Amino acid sequence: MNYKNELITVWYHAIYMVTENGARREYPIYTQGNSEIDAAVRAAVSITESNSSVSNVTFKSIRIASYHEADTLDAELDAIAEEENKNE
Repeated sequence: MNYKNELITVWYHAIYMVTENGARREYPIYTQGNSEIDAAVRAAVSITESNSSVSNVTFKSIRIASYHEADTLDAELDAIAEEENKNE
């Protein structure tokens, strides 16, 4: 048999605790990754790079997104790509 070493990317839902305007709050985020660790790192980087008003980003939990969540996220990405193709 011929096996390929392919990584499968799936959607994850991660929750972080962040400090924003002096208060701690939960910061939920969906991200894709090849593993929980990969997804957690990608999410943390995304939070810190895209939102300068938050600090003290602390991991709380992560889970694989449900089929419904993943389908919804994929549909949103497809719609964005379709809109971008129309504008080119």
